[in-house]
Amino acid sequence: MNSILGIGSPFGADQLGWIAIDMLLTCHLPGCELIKLDRPGCSLLDYFRGVKCVVLIDAVGQNTLPGCVGLVQIEQLDQMRCLTSSHGFGVAEAVALASQLGELPPQFYLIGIQTGADISQVPALDAPALESLIRELL
Repeated sequence: MNSILGIGSPFGADQLGWIAIDMLLTCHLPGCELIKLDRPGCSLLDYFRGVKCVVLIDAVGQNTLPGCVGLVQIEQLDQMRCLTSSHGFGVAEAVALASQLGELPPQFYLIGIQTGADISQVPALDAPALESLIRELL
């Protein structure tokens, strides 16, 4: 089984992970479970257990076009805005912990969706690029 996890919250551009899951539900992705998570913190590790492949989708802030999608390397997590929680334990910390504990699934991918400078606004998602990237990874 493969899991595609959309990380988000109901606030501004942080909804992008959820929007991605809603869009992917309209695609035919056999053998994939699509799940929306609301700022899961360390409980994110529970979703890594017992699956062959995890694709994690979250909003990221960089200097590229809002709504663009791309792979994020684990080594880049510390430098990325929006992957860390204001509560101190966000996606970056959960992935780092899972890596240290040897609990990342055999195939683990992180897709970042660019927020743009104004994170209070939800940019239009580049849905074709996201679907293409997901199909390529799986």
